[in-house]
Amino acid sequence: MKVRTEQCGGVAVVKPEGPLTNTDADELKAALFDSIKNNLGRIVLDASEVSYVESKGLESLVDATQQLAEAGSVLKLCCINETVRQVIELTGLWSQFEHFEDANSAVRSFL
Repeated sequence: MKVRTEQCGGVAVVKPEGPLTNTDADELKAALFDSIKNNLGRIVLDASEVSYVESKGLESLVDATQQLAEAGSVLKLCCINETVRQVIELTGLWSQFEHFEDANSAVRSFL
């Protein structure tokens, strides 16, 4: 998995590419935590290139959400495909995130 981070003003857009498997979850978690530290909790996860997610990948998202909650923020997800969305819903985690159709909407929500 490759994880890119782009700056959109004061917001970090973290964009993993590929399935979020148990072996790749630590790489995503490190990118999210680095972005949290450097962007005052203004983080968007663009999941447009994530085809599916496994349990440790979900754990990485929850860990980032907990870290953001301590700073009074929330992880914003965008561009989630139906498969990933169903997994997040089935695990009961859907309500822990804010959801947006595209990255621009998610970034603008910080204004």
